[in-house]
Amino acid sequence: MKFLANLNIKQKIAFLTVAGVILGISVFSFLGMRAVNQATEAMLQDRMTTTQLVAAYLDEILGSVLIELQYTAQLIGNSGEDADVQSYIGHLEETYSRLSISVHYFYLLNETGQIIWTKPDNPELTGVNMSYYPILSERLKEAEYDISSLVLAPITDVPVVLLMSPIQNRQEEGMGMLIVAINLIQSNIGGFVKPIRLGQTGYVEIIDQNGIVVVRTDPGPKLVPFEKSDHSGRFAELIAAGEPTRGLCHTCHEPIQKVERRDILAFVPLLETNWGVVIRQSEEEALAPINELRRDLILYGAVLAAVALTFVVVITRDVISRISMLTAASQRIAHGDLAHSIVVSGKDEVGILAETLEDMRVKLRSSYEELEKRSNELSSLLSVSEILSHLPDLSDLDSALGSALTKTLEIMGEKHGSICLLDDDRKRLSCRVQRSLYKEKDSQVSYRLGEGISGRVAKTGEAILVEDISKDARLFHPSLRAMEELKGFASVPLRSKEKILGVLNIASHEVRKFSSADVQLLEGIARVIAAAVENATLHHEVRNKEKIRGELLQDIISIQEEERKRIARELHDETSQVLSSLNASLEAAASRLTADADSDIKPILRKAQTLSINMLDEIH
Repeated sequence: MKFLANLNIKQKIAFLTVAGVILGISVFSFLGMRAVNQATEAMLQDRMTTTQLVAAYLDEILGSVLIELQYTAQLIGNSGEDADVQSYIGHLEETYSRLSISVHYFYLLNETGQIIWTKPDNPELTGVNMSYYPILSERLKEAEYDISSLVLAPITDVPVVLLMSPIQNRQEEGMGMLIVAINLIQSNIGGFVKPIRLGQTGYVEIIDQNGIVVVRTDPGPKLVPFEKSDHSGRFAELIAAGEPTRGLCHTCHEPIQKVERRDILAFVPLLETNWGVVIRQSEEEALAPINELRRDLILYGAVLAAVALTFVVVITRDVISRISMLTAASQRIAHGDLAHSIVVSGKDEVGILAETLEDMRVKLRSSYEELEKRSNELSSLLSVSEILSHLPDLSDLDSALGSALTKTLEIMGEKHGSICLLDDDRKRLSCRVQRSLYKEKDSQVSYRLGEGISGRVAKTGEAILVEDISKDARLFHPSLRAMEELKGFASVPLRSKEKILGVLNIASHEVRKFSSADVQLLEGIARVIAAAVENATLHHEVRNKEKIRGELLQDIISIQEEERKRIARELHDETSQVLSSLNASLEAAASRLTADADSDIKPILRKAQTLSINMLDEIH
């Protein structure tokens, strides 16, 4: 993800933390709302089940009532005798009484709908035409039984429900109708639902096909005769379609107080008649446990999110702060600051990283210090080497050694020191240069091998380091300054390969423990000085040998010249004279030959004379 790649770790942790908390809250909210919805669904299903039970019971009661009514109407139609009608009606009334059905009136109608008989007897009702009830008129024509909606009883104007069943006269002159006016408020149909208590606001309503409330139980609003339900149109549609329903509604049940509330309702249509049963309860009360669960979920979710966010903030803040410290520390290290330590607490990965980084810092600092020390040593050695590199001969040795000693004391931070060289012939150490170390002059200080610190070092070839020379009189030498003036003392041999050439001495006014680094530096300087001394000695020896070789060469040349002169004199004085005599003798012999002499002798003599003359010329 490019977006996350461009963020620093603090921004990444903050972003991922917020995203995680939001995701957690979302999941928690989703699960909580699903639990609330499931609880609401279970509660609605419970209301629907209760409503179905009430509807089934009412269907059973009404079915029993209609069956009894039809049976009585059939008996009346087959008999026709007044005595029998009285008997049948009485039996029906007794049956209804056992079913806790409160009968307001029994009406016996002819085929035109006029009342021809009533019980209880009421002369005012005789001859009244009841066909003005639409449902009754239809059922007279169709000869079908039915239950009407809530209507006013004739003459008495009591709200009743009419149970109708056709009567077939035995003379087959026409159809009549047996009607029972039921007062539901006083009957078991309403009485059954009265004991059902749903908290403080739950009640039951029976709605007819016109949406009129037939029965309402307590603690519902007081029922007004022929009161229409607040959802009369919807209930009428459901009754006509035979469909149950459940859910929430918004009603105004208390017109006096003008208090609006949301209700939970469940509606189930009846099978025996075009009625429906409604169970209603205030949503606030019905959903109180669910609302409490919702509130708890919100409260606990908020608390949990706050706690989680707090923990995350604390933890991430701690991690970020420690990582920031590590980042700052690493930047300091990158810029060369190795003096400040890294302090990050904790045993977790960040703590381990901090410990590792601190260990790395310590090692780097140690390495840098070692490197710096080595650099200083090399620089010091280079300085001393440069001083001694221009040493041409032993004639300049004291001056070069003095400069080297001064530089060495400057490097070591001391003021007292000396360089003594070993005389192989005398087997003594002679001080060549010093800086306030001896009482006498340089040339007057010498050591026998094994005498004092310098003599011991020259004899053994091992360095001697003393923290306080005043505590060991064996190491003291009369030529040194007073013991109370000198404390720390270091003496290292000037070694060239396996040969000891002298000793380098460093002294301090204070008690000083020379470290191994000091010893290494002094030994390095001693090696440079020894090499310079040996080179100067070798150079001096070479020059002496060159001088001797020149003198020998001059002598050889002189000897050669004298020998040449001697040979020349001998050749001139002796050989030349002999050749001259030989030439004269040959000349004389040749002149004495007569003409008659052998002709071959004279040329031989002339040739010998010529050879002698040539030899004489070459000798000259």
